[in-house]
Amino acid sequence: MKARAQRGLSLIELMVALAIGSILIVGAVYVFSRGRSTYAVNESVARVQENGRYVLSVLEPDVELAGYYGFTNSPDTVRFVSGASPGIVYAVAPQMRQRPVPAAPPNAVANLPAGAHDCGTNFAVDVLTPVQGSNDSFAMGPGAGASCAPYGAGAVATADTLTIRRVETNTAAPANGRLQLYASRLRSRSAQQLFVDGNAPGPIDADNEIHNLVVRAYYLARDAVDRPGLPSLRVKSLTNDAQFEDTEVMPGVEDLQVQFGIDTGDYDNDGVVDPGADVNGDGIPESDGRATRYVNPDFPSLNLAQVVAVRIWVRVRADRPEPGFLDTRRYEYADVDYTPAGNERQFRRVLMSRTISLRNARTL
Repeated sequence: MKARAQRGLSLIELMVALAIGSILIVGAVYVFSRGRSTYAVNESVARVQENGRYVLSVLEPDVELAGYYGFTNSPDTVRFVSGASPGIVYAVAPQMRQRPVPAAPPNAVANLPAGAHDCGTNFAVDVLTPVQGSNDSFAMGPGAGASCAPYGAGAVATADTLTIRRVETNTAAPANGRLQLYASRLRSRSAQQLFVDGNAPGPIDADNEIHNLVVRAYYLARDAVDRPGLPSLRVKSLTNDAQFEDTEVMPGVEDLQVQFGIDTGDYDNDGVVDPGADVNGDGIPESDGRATRYVNPDFPSLNLAQVVAVRIWVRVRADRPEPGFLDTRRYEYADVDYTPAGNERQFRRVLMSRTISLRNARTL
């Protein structure tokens, strides 16, 4: 009985099989590589956008509540006092201003802790300036000391700063060393008093409350924590011991630009304040709070204007360069005209903007 002959693959069949298998493997690897690359790009874009949205979500509530002082949004009658009721009046609101007058330095409010002046004389208690900024520079209040210096290698020279002043929405107990506001519901125009010694200037009940003073100054540093060379949004915040603490908000923010929407009272665009717009005759319109013009923080007569809105731009970049990617876009916003150059083109970035109305602008 003959043994049945057995045959294997011929050389040609083997070559064809190897060629088909190689094509399938190369295709699978290509699809995987493209999918992985697409995922990485989408992840990078999503992370940058998420960081930008987070930054705006931090800034928005602070700006909205700027100028909130308990039962009033008009701080003209706020006084700084010390000692138990009735207490000693050390300064009224106009005397607590920073007064950036070149010919005469501002007068420091007496009996105010030194830390409250770290970022400028009367910086912490200038309640008449609910929002403040500097244009393309790190410049806090006049007379700022070394303790208010920017973090790391310094501030981003081309970025703006933004400072807000208000009180917390929830009430607090008297605390020695903490700048607080005594707010009276029944005397909202005459009994708003700042104090720092823990001695409430009056009774604490349903009509008389205590709120902690909030002062936050946002700026951009050239270095993030543990990441030299990566710009970062930081904030100097008034703390419980009447000093300013510097903390990081979000790394990767490479530009912050701010413009203030002011109510000039000139609603018919004839160049003069409309009749009835300046109700109390102090030169600041208090009509309906419409922003008739947006100006940079260094606008010459900003301290005589009614700020009713703040427009914010944040430019956020990825934390590391992306091989094969080049950002050649031109970014034009506020007073900025920026096109990435050199190695900066290898970073993905996003520009976000938001216009925020001040809920507590002095409108009628």
